[in-house]
Amino acid sequence: MPTFRTDITSMRAYQVGRQLADVARSHGLDPADIVKLTANESPEGPFPGVAAAAAEVLGRSNRYPDNDCWDLGHALADELQVDFSNILFGAGSMALLTEIGTLAGGQGTNIVYGWPSFVMYRFVTTWAGSTHVEVPLSEDHTLDLDGMRAAIDSNTRVVIVCNPNNPTGTIRAAEEIEAFIDSIPDSVLVVVDEAYHDFVTDPRYHTGIPLALNRPNVLVLRTFSKIYSLAAHRIGYAIGRPDTLVELRKVQPPLTVSQVAQVAARASLGQNGELERRRSYNGARRHHLMGALAERGLPMAESHTNFIYFSLGDRTDQVVAVMTSVGVLIRSMSGGWVRVTIGNDEENRHFVQTLDMALAGG
Repeated sequence: MPTFRTDITSMRAYQVGRQLADVARSHGLDPADIVKLTANESPEGPFPGVAAAAAEVLGRSNRYPDNDCWDLGHALADELQVDFSNILFGAGSMALLTEIGTLAGGQGTNIVYGWPSFVMYRFVTTWAGSTHVEVPLSEDHTLDLDGMRAAIDSNTRVVIVCNPNNPTGTIRAAEEIEAFIDSIPDSVLVVVDEAYHDFVTDPRYHTGIPLALNRPNVLVLRTFSKIYSLAAHRIGYAIGRPDTLVELRKVQPPLTVSQVAQVAARASLGQNGELERRRSYNGARRHHLMGALAERGLPMAESHTNFIYFSLGDRTDQVVAVMTSVGVLIRSMSGGWVRVTIGNDEENRHFVQTLDMALAGG
C-alpha cells in the first residue's frame, strides 16, 4: 500500500449530494419530477445567446484554450472598470481557493474563517497543510469580524471573508468589511469570497473590489456559476493587484479554463438588463419564501442570496427524509439547520407544500 499524507487520508471526501437518478431509483420517482434545491444553482438556463456561442466553439475542440483568457479578460475588465492585469481566471472560485491555499499555506500556518461557512474552506486548509481556525458566527448568523480578528496570530497566512456568507445568506456592511481589513496585518492575505454578490440588493453591502485594487494583501473572488447559470463549466476569477496575481498564477495549472467556459462567460457579459431581471426575480421569490417560513414559525437567518438558512430543530432528519422520499431535495446542515435554494415559482410552491406535509408528519 502506498504511503499517503495522514491528514488527507483521515478526511472524508466532499459529498456533492445524491445524484437525481439515485434518489429516483430509491423512491420510485421520475427524475424529471424531482425538485433539486440543494446546490444553490440557478433555476434558469444560461443568458440569451450563450448556448449558441458555446456550441459554436466546440468545433475547435482540437485546440488548447487561451491560457490568458484574453477576450474574456478584456471584456470583463471593461465591465468592472479594472485593468486586465487585475484579473486572474480559474476553474471556478473553488480552484482559485485551492491555489491560494497552496501559495500561502503550509505546515505550521493557519487559515482563519467564520463558521458555519463554505465547507470547502476546511478542505482547502487541509490540502494546503495548514490548520483551520473556525470562528463561530454571531447570534444573527453574520460573520463575527471581531472574533476573526482576535483569532489571527503570528502563524496566520490567510483570512477568508465569505460575504455574503454561505450557508446563512447573511452580509456584513461595506464599512465593517473595510474596518476589518484595515486591522489585518499586511502579511496576512484577506480573501473576500463574493460568490453570491450578484443577488444582494441591500444598500449596506458593497463589493470589496476597490480594496483589492489598492492593497496587495486583498483578493476578491467571483464566480459565473450562480446568477450567470454556468455552474457546469467551472469558471470564476480573482480580482487583485497585479503583483499578487502574478504570484498566484505560479501555483495554477496551465490551461485551467476551458475554451467553452471562456466563450460562455464572454457571451454572458454586457447583458445588464438580464442580470437585473434575474436579481429582481430572485429577490421577490426570496421574500415570498422567507414569508412562508416565518408564517410557519421556523427560525431563519436574514438571507441576501439565492438560498435560505432555516431551522427545523430536532425534526430535521425526519422532515428531510420525508421530503426526499417525494422528490423535494433540501440540504441538511448541522445543529438542526437546513438550507434551501430558491427555485422558480413552481419549484418554490412544491417546496412549501411538501414542507407542510412533512411537518404534519408525512
